[in-house]
Amino acid sequence: MNELEQAMREVVQQNAYMQHLGIEVESLSADYVCTKMPYKEELTNPYGMFHGGCLYSLCDITAGLGACMGGYFATTVNGSLNFMLPADHLSYVVCRARRLRMGKHLAVYEVRILNDQEQLLDSGEFTFFLTDHRVIPQG
Repeated sequence: MNELEQAMREVVQQNAYMQHLGIEVESLSADYVCTKMPYKEELTNPYGMFHGGCLYSLCDITAGLGACMGGYFATTVNGSLNFMLPADHLSYVVCRARRLRMGKHLAVYEVRILNDQEQLLDSGEFTFFLTDHRVIPQG
C-alpha cells in the first residue's frame, strides 16, 4: 500500500460520517474504487430499506476517494444516481466507481451499487473539482 492510499484510508477511518455509515474500502486507486456498506437499521427508510440518501452518500464518497487518489482533495460538483431496484432484504451493498475522465480541474466517475447477490440496484455519475489542497502535505 502506497502513502497516498494509506492517507485516504485514514480519512475514511477518521471521518465520523463515514464511520456512521460503516463504509469499508475494499479496493482503492485513481481508476477504480470499491467500497462496502453493511445493512444497519439506522440507515433505513420507513420501509426498512437502505435510505436513498445513504446510498447517494456511499456513491459520492466512493467516487470522491478515487478523485482524491490523484493526490489532491476533491469536492463534489455534481452527482446523479438512478435508483432502479430497492435495497432491501440484504446484509450489505457494494459500490464500484470507475474513472471516466481525470482532467486538470475535474474528475468524472461512473458509479454502480450492487446488492449482496451482485445484482445492480443503482447507477450514476459524479463529477469532482480537484482542489489545490494536497492529500499529503509537502514539507
